Amino acid sequence: MPGQPLVRLEGVRYRYPTSRDWVLRGVDLTLYEGEFVGLVGTTGAGKSTLCLTFNGLIPHYMGGVCEGHIEVAGRSTREQTVADLSAQVGLVFQDADAQLIMSTVEEECLLAPLSQGLSRAEARARAAQVLAELNATDLAHRAPQTLSGGQKQRAAIAAVMTAQPRLLVLDEATSELDALSVHRLFALCARLNREHGTTILLVSHEMELLARYAHRLLLLSEGRILLDGPPRAVLRELEVFRRAGVRLPQVAEFAARTADCLPWPELPLSEQEAERLLRAALETPE
Repeated sequence: MPGQPLVRLEGVRYRYPTSRDWVLRGVDLTLYEGEFVGLVGTTGAGKSTLCLTFNGLIPHYMGGVCEGHIEVAGRSTREQTVADLSAQVGLVFQDADAQLIMSTVEEECLLAPLSQGLSRAEARARAAQVLAELNATDLAHRAPQTLSGGQKQRAAIAAVMTAQPRLLVLDEATSELDALSVHRLFALCARLNREHGTTILLVSHEMELLARYAHRLLLLSEGRILLDGPPRAVLRELEVFRRAGVRLPQVAEFAARTADCLPWPELPLSEQEAERLLRAALETPE
């Protein structure tokens, strides 16, 4: 069951200072405490722009025109600073290099707790704890520019998590990673969600993994949310995904296309689940 509302958007429209076109075109969305939410859409759908509304970069930093109501933890983002919101919402960008600016990973991890008023000793203790939880203790004294793509993403997540945000937003954080690192990142997000109750919003094109891990799936197209619900229900909308230019997980598309000739009791979300469902459905009683 979902927890209390954490982020709420009502009728949100946004356009950048240099654009005449709206990037977000009337978004209504509520994110609840403890959810793991996947966000999908083609390039230009407005996914990154939507992410920037959660931590106050829109409207406070990006400029442009923002209409509608955006609320985080019960307060309008217009009434909070980006620094205030950083304690509620942590954002990891597609390009981890863009947010790793210090000489070592440990120094990156000290920024948030020090800005929250902790002593340096307290900040070091929190940073050490977060790095240990992310299996990244060995990165503490490494320079960010010497890290691999997967290590940089772990460092960026660690730096954000030291602020102890209630919502962790990862904007295409898997796009520069190899397959193994992608799987590890999804597993890490699932663990943070499960063990710490961190609400996760993960923007990704990895449909197979989103179907497996997410509690809820959002489809964004041309600045509007077309679908919102549990993956098994959302992924039945084959034509909506096709019109939006977003592919389904291969196993879900196979099931949808063979529904007329195979007795699927429900939409499978993995190959293992598809095999189990088909075996059960086709099994002939003795």
